[in-house]
Amino acid sequence: MSAPGRRGFLLGGAAMLVGAAPLSSQALLEYAAFTEFSPNTKPMKPGWNRRVFTDTDARRGTAIQCDFTTGIVTLAPGTYHFSGLSMVTYYTDSDPAETTAIRSPAAAGYCRLRTLDPERRDDSQNLRAIDNADRSVICIGSTSNANMVPSLFEGFLEAASPVQIVLEHQCGANPQQIYLRVMAQNSRWHAAARLAVRRL
Repeated sequence: MSAPGRRGFLLGGAAMLVGAAPLSSQALLEYAAFTEFSPNTKPMKPGWNRRVFTDTDARRGTAIQCDFTTGIVTLAPGTYHFSGLSMVTYYTDSDPAETTAIRSPAAAGYCRLRTLDPERRDDSQNLRAIDNADRSVICIGSTSNANMVPSLFEGFLEAASPVQIVLEHQCGANPQQIYLRVMAQNSRWHAAARLAVRRL
C-alpha cells in the first residue's frame, strides 16, 4: 500500500473511533428525575419533613430506583450528580380559588439531601438530631420561605456500595398553616419537589 493509501486508511480508522466514542459513553449514561406532585393535601410537621416523590419524569438504566411510598431513592455504586428543588406553601380553606396568600413575615427554611442509614433511628422533629455538618449530608439547599419560594440544591456523591438518599425540608419547629403539597381545583399537577440524578 502506498503512503497516501496508508494515511487515508489510518485517518479513516481514527474517524471511526472518534465517531464511536459518543455511542460508548451514551451506552453508560444513566439518569432519573422524580417529582412530588399533589395527589392530596399534606401539612408540614415540626422539624424535618421527608419529600415523598409521586412520579418519574424521566429515567434511563436501573442504577437509580425510587420508592414512591417512602421517598427513599436507592443508588447503585458509582459517582452521581444531583440537582433539584423543594418548595412549601401557606394554605387555608378560605383562600380564594386559584390564588395563594402571601404572608409577611413568612416562615423561613430550606431543604437538604442526605444519605440514609436504615439502622439509625433519628428524631425528625429535632432539627439538630443530624447536624448539617454530618458526613451523611450531601448538600444543603438555598434559603427559602413558605411563600412558595423554592429551596434549590446541587451536589455530588461517590458511593462505593449501594446507598439510600432522601430529600428533606424544614420550616422551623412549629410550622403553622404550611403544607408540603396542596390538592386544589381538582388538580394534582402542583409540583412541590423535584430531584434529578445523573450517574457520571
